[in-house]
Amino acid sequence: MATFVQWVHVSSAVVGVGGMAFLLFILYPSVGVLKDEQRGALLRAVLGRFRWVTWSVIILLVASGLYNVKLVWLVPWGPYWTFLTIKIVLAFLVFAIVLFLTIPLGIFERFRQRRSMWLSIAFGLAMTVILISAYLRRG
Repeated sequence: MATFVQWVHVSSAVVGVGGMAFLLFILYPSVGVLKDEQRGALLRAVLGRFRWVTWSVIILLVASGLYNVKLVWLVPWGPYWTFLTIKIVLAFLVFAIVLFLTIPLGIFERFRQRRSMWLSIAFGLAMTVILISAYLRRG
């Protein structure tokens, strides 16, 4: 069971971070060649699909993450727990940014107006989470 849950966790992270990388490095720079109407239609279609993928990824990451924490619960407090705590806080910051960018409520419109900036921040934080994860797997 632990192997399956680890696979779900890693696969979800790959899909989520890969989706952010696609938007940030491929889609957003490429839509500039389209007319305003086409650009808007494409972004609405892609971001609508991306919303459901990211929400699913967040649910899977939280559920599998809780299971994984349960597996190391008896590890004594020290550097491992310090880094794990930092990883969890950063992951929840990524989740918050992604939710603010994808929840279709008017109160988040100002936030979405700077979508590329916030997506860049979320991507940088997610890459830091991956780095901490790699460190924890080696430790």
